[in-house]
Amino acid sequence: MVIVGIIGAGQIGRVHIESICTKVKNARIKTVADPFMNAETEAWIRSMGVECVTKDYKEIIADDTIDAVLICSSTDTHSTISLDAIAARKHVFCEKPIDLEVSKINQVMDALKGTGLKYPEDCLWI
Repeated sequence: MVIVGIIGAGQIGRVHIESICTKVKNARIKTVADPFMNAETEAWIRSMGVECVTKDYKEIIADDTIDAVLICSSTDTHSTISLDAIAARKHVFCEKPIDLEVSKINQVMDALKGTGLKYPEDCLWI
């Protein structure tokens, strides 16, 4: 069983939450983080069976029981959150693009070297 944290509960985050909760038998979402979390969104997330909701994605990064993160937040946060997740030894799925600056994409690629962590290659393209 893969324990997942999802960062971002907007439109694409909701798609991933619903897909994982209803179609992926070997994964469980433990926590969803979104700085703009409101009561309606939290209620929907909990109705999907997710146990933890927070406004601070760093709670997901710090949780040693979470194996992988899906980064579904705004584009300007993708590279920073990717680097935080890699440093915490978590597998990452990041919505595209990682960043609009090639230098920041290169930072993520460099951080991955030698880690053995999963980070789908198609995420590394602008």
